[in-house]
Amino acid sequence: MEGLKWVQHKWFRDQTHASAMNEIVSRATGKYLLLWPDDVQFVVKGDWMLHLIESLEHCPWIGSVGLNFLRRKTYRRLLGPLRPDEIVTITSEALRRKLNFRIPRHVDGPLPLATCGWRWPGVVGSGIPSLTRLSNWRDLGPWKTRDATQSNIVDSSLGAEEDMIERFQNSGFHWQQALMMKPVAADIINDTIGCKAKMRHGKRHGIYTAPREGTFYYEIMREASLPDDDGGYPLSFEKSIRPIGFDLPLDDRGDLIKSSLNSSVIAEIT
Repeated sequence: MEGLKWVQHKWFRDQTHASAMNEIVSRATGKYLLLWPDDVQFVVKGDWMLHLIESLEHCPWIGSVGLNFLRRKTYRRLLGPLRPDEIVTITSEALRRKLNFRIPRHVDGPLPLATCGWRWPGVVGSGIPSLTRLSNWRDLGPWKTRDATQSNIVDSSLGAEEDMIERFQNSGFHWQQALMMKPVAADIINDTIGCKAKMRHGKRHGIYTAPREGTFYYEIMREASLPDDDGGYPLSFEKSIRPIGFDLPLDDRGDLIKSSLNSSVIAEIT
């Protein structure tokens, strides 16, 4: 069994993003599919999966649920008041969906959710990390890689994520993407410039070291001990995540620093 797990891991590692996602979807048999990368850690324990499934069972209009903590500035951009610069996206949404205009909504219950309405696609285009109905991926799929010679080194999907989002927009489905008010996972970021390590063309760009202490990068929290929200917004990465043995890369305002690619640290993958 251990050998089988290793073979599967190596196979997925060597595939393009699109190939790996398509293989997972083809093999899956359940109603819901949890897609998970290896550079994200679960940080909350409790009955959150049960509560999340219950919410999705009652809300078929939710396309995907993002599971990870985001920066507080991201939450305010996705869930905050209207901004003057949104007139183009609002107009585009109205022309595309007419009476099915996607207005942001809140889902109450043991595990509250907030949806992004027109501001985000109805599914997590990359697929990770998210919980989505398997039928949704099969309706929209398969993921398709675009011309690799035109791809940006930052984009591990080689255009597949962008293509999936475009396909959702043209699909006629009016799903909304939901965010957890109390997220359960966190990107592993132990780089001072706020960048996750990325494997590209046989090389690793950036820092991705083993945990400094023990098994985990972040402390594990209990769902019941988390506050309900952060001033009406989901709990943010900066406020909730507690690293073990290192500090989060924060700017002078206390916001998590985010960078796409660390080109100063490059190592061969063996």
